[in-house]
Amino acid sequence: MEVDDIISYHDLVTAERAALQKGMNFGVGKKYSVFLMSLREGAAYAYALDPGTGILTYEGHDEPQRKGGSNPKEVDQPLTTPRGSWTENGKFFRAAMDFKSGLRGKAELIKVYEKISRGIWSYKGFFELIDANIVSDEKRKCSSFC
Repeated sequence: MEVDDIISYHDLVTAERAALQKGMNFGVGKKYSVFLMSLREGAAYAYALDPGTGILTYEGHDEPQRKGGSNPKEVDQPLTTPRGSWTENGKFFRAAMDFKSGLRGKAELIKVYEKISRGIWSYKGFFELIDANIVSDEKRKCSSFC
């Protein structure tokens, strides 16, 4: 598969040997993780792929909607679950911090697919996870990865 190849969701599932449903998928491949993203207008998350530098900025994912709970867009994106285990945000955040501090010798490799339309994807290639931050807007704190 070449960068910018257009593939079906079936092709994506075949390539990853998993029916990926969430955007952040830590350790899905033998030596990599997977991000699914949409750059379309009105997308639920703020992703950006700079064509000049090739740097991908990926927003972490919201807490799941719970029946009778708060709007996920109005609460902080969690790094851990209520039971203390890592969320996908937390796994990627920890990998980035471990790399930055030298605890991890190599950056986490992330294979990225962009959703073009329903069932149609574009393969964007591999990126190295070299940094993560907690950013705050007026409403909440979000994870940001690059």
